[in-house]
Amino acid sequence: MYSALRSVQLAARRTASMSMSTGAKSLTIGLIPADGIGREVIPAARQVLEALPSDVMPARLNFVDLDAGFEYFQKHGVALPEQTLAALKGDCDGALFGA
Repeated sequence: MYSALRSVQLAARRTASMSMSTGAKSLTIGLIPADGIGREVIPAARQVLEALPSDVMPARLNFVDLDAGFEYFQKHGVALPEQTLAALKGDCDGALFGA
């Protein structure tokens, strides 16, 4: 959990410093609970990130729920859908993946 938090903090600081000229101070984080413990860990991680004070997390966080995992594979025949990859590449500044 600490390393994920540290990664989000660093991304937030980098994004906040790069975007000061445009006035944008937000990060979009893709949430991929996948299967197993991820369904418990990812929502808990989101709650922790949302509770951080602004001196720890200088950017506003937006979250995007994304699909992946074995259960998704059983229903759709692919474990990591193209829509998830496209969202991660185009819309997200980072991701939390629970496996």
